[in-house]
Order: sequence, then structure tokens, then C-alpha cells
Amino acid sequence: MMALNFIAALIAGTLAGMGVGGGGLLVLWLIFAAGVPQLAAQGINILFYICASSASLIVHLKNRRLPLSVVLILALTGAAGATGGCMVAEITRVDLLRRLFGGLLALSGAVVLFKKGK
Repeated sequence: MMALNFIAALIAGTLAGMGVGGGGLLVLWLIFAAGVPQLAAQGINILFYICASSASLIVHLKNRRLPLSVVLILALTGAAGATGGCMVAEITRVDLLRRLFGGLLALSGAVVLFKKGK
């Protein structure tokens, strides 16, 4: 099972690097194949995203493609939003969280599927 988890993480990382949304697929894998509880899977996904995006952030800052002031504002407001979301998730029923998260994934997939090109 460890080899399958490694392969799934590798595929999710590759898809995330290409901008496909590998993090959402990682959550689905963790919940349905690895049997990880919903909140733990979402926490693992956040750690996955932080690790994957940190390297990109460093490169973009180094190449001066992102203004540092904007990055700091987004980081602080994102941290506040994540903290608030964790507090709400702790008091929300797990089955409702699953349905909401599934709906979010379905909606985002439909938007990407039906989005018209430029």
C-alpha cells in the first residue's frame, strides 16, 4: 500500500505542477483509497500545497515577478482565512463537510470543463 500511496502522491504532484489540480485528486485518493478521515486528508492536502507552492514562490520572488508587499498581504489574509476555516470545520458535521467538499470539486471541475477559451 505504501508504494501505491507514493505513486498517487507522485501523480498528484505532477498534476499540481502542471496546474491541473492534483491536490483535489490527492484528497480523493486519501479518503477513498487510503481510508484517511476527511479532516486529516484536507490537512495533508494543505501541507502538500504549501510544500509544492513554496518552491514556486521563492523562484518568482527571486525573479521579481511578484511584489513582496502583495505576497505578504495575501499570506496574512490567507492564514487568517485558513484559521477561521479550521474553526468552522471543527464544529461542522463530517458528512456535511464531505458533501460540501464534493460539491466544490464538482463545481470547479464543471467550470474548467465548460470554460470557453480566449
